[in-house]
Amino acid sequence: MPRPISERDSLPTSGLEAILLDYGGTLDGDAQHWFDHFVHLYADAGTDIPHSRLKDAFYAADAALYREVDIRAFGLERMVHTHVAFQLGHLDRDDLRLARRIADTFIADTRSAWDRNRPLLQRLARRFRLGVVSNSYGNMPTLLAEAALAPFTVILDSALAGIAKPDPALYTLAVRRLGLPPATILHVGDSWERDVMPAHAVGMRTAWLAHPAATLPAEPSGVWRIGSLLELEALVG
Repeated sequence: MPRPISERDSLPTSGLEAILLDYGGTLDGDAQHWFDHFVHLYADAGTDIPHSRLKDAFYAADAALYREVDIRAFGLERMVHTHVAFQLGHLDRDDLRLARRIADTFIADTRSAWDRNRPLLQRLARRFRLGVVSNSYGNMPTLLAEAALAPFTVILDSALAGIAKPDPALYTLAVRRLGLPPATILHVGDSWERDVMPAHAVGMRTAWLAHPAATLPAEPSGVWRIGSLLELEALVG
């Protein structure tokens, strides 16, 4: 059965040539979905918006962002400020101070995660080919160029690829782009359903980034668990 790692545990690295990573909840924060992040930020701002309304607003904003004509050029600030504006529009809240507070804090948290993860990824890039597989709006290459986390051999954005997680075809495409056998690739992501299961289905090694309190599914077996992306270096030895 899958189990957490300890500092003495490591993944057998024999034959491991590449590491693929999810973006949201993986590269920009440890196992924190964007919606949950926004819920915390609204609460910290003292709003009393019901959870169900926030959820509707978040996913309405998500859908609207996909439809932005020049979305491919959106960097972090433009993407987040636009998303928050769509959220508040859906909520009928005309509150510029709240919009700035929510967006600016989300951006600062993201940049903090980038800064924390960058040294790790740059060290790993000396040993492995790195890539990103993400459900995104079509701007993932722009976002990663801004983040300057590491040289990525492969960047797959679902909106650009025309395939979205949890479809294993997106992972099959990553395998083809890398030109490597699936068993030589480790995939790391925070969603069991969208990351672990489809990556495992195409034959990749898998690691689940999850909060310690999260329930560990029994299947598929052979999945490594980490509580922070910083544990990845110990995992691969």
